[in-house]
Amino acid sequence: MGTLVRLVIHAADSSAMAPAFARIRELDQELSDYKPDSELNQVCRTAHDRPVRVSGDLFRVLEAAQKIAGESDGAFDVTIGPVTHLWRQGRMPDPETLHRCGWRNLVLRDHTVLLKLPGMQLDLGGIAKGYAADEALATLRARGIKSALVAVGGDIAIGDAPPGQQGWRIGIDPVGGELLLHNAAVSTSGDTEQFREIGGVRYSHIIDPKTGRGITSRIAVTVVARRGLEADPIATAISVLGEERGRALFGRRVRSLLVSQNR
Repeated sequence: MGTLVRLVIHAADSSAMAPAFARIRELDQELSDYKPDSELNQVCRTAHDRPVRVSGDLFRVLEAAQKIAGESDGAFDVTIGPVTHLWRQGRMPDPETLHRCGWRNLVLRDHTVLLKLPGMQLDLGGIAKGYAADEALATLRARGIKSALVAVGGDIAIGDAPPGQQGWRIGIDPVGGELLLHNAAVSTSGDTEQFREIGGVRYSHIIDPKTGRGITSRIAVTVVARRGLEADPIATAISVLGEERGRALFGRRVRSLLVSQNR
């Protein structure tokens, strides 16, 4: 998924780590848009002609993505793939590229996927890492490891507190400060590390689906929720929506929401 993974566990030995990393490798093969032969990219090449049956993981992630897309009026949109591919090259989208996007053009039914328009490309970068952290933590728990932390890029899933502690201490730079958490998920969205300057303007890697351009508000959003599958896309959506509207839509759905701007 184009990022690094870190596991921390409290256990007698490290044997449970291998299955957790294997689970993330499995999800990388299913959900990554960086791998030409991933399940996601195979679906993007074939699902515009007819509905294509997909794995449980891919369908589960797409269902969660479409739910957040509807709740945010499209501020979170996994069909923005054609635009993100241009962004990686430092190019702005043209009208034809934008025409191949739009969350309402993604149809999910009975574990199948249909893309209404040819040339659509799905990008799960704003949700797959949170789900992968959830699943790696679940894999560790299934092997008796209750106190663990899984970090997939900026998305973290946390189990029970370390022995003798009240929780895991999670730094929330660039928002600043520290959180003490257990049995939760944390996602941070911002442009501290991923941005481009084009024509003297700093554009975030977080794209506003309505304009096809990276946001310029210099916002950093940290969301604490029950699962990474929720925290990851909600953090992205609020980055696009802004703090006021984001709190109005999602404030009651998350455990904690921290926002800073003009860093």
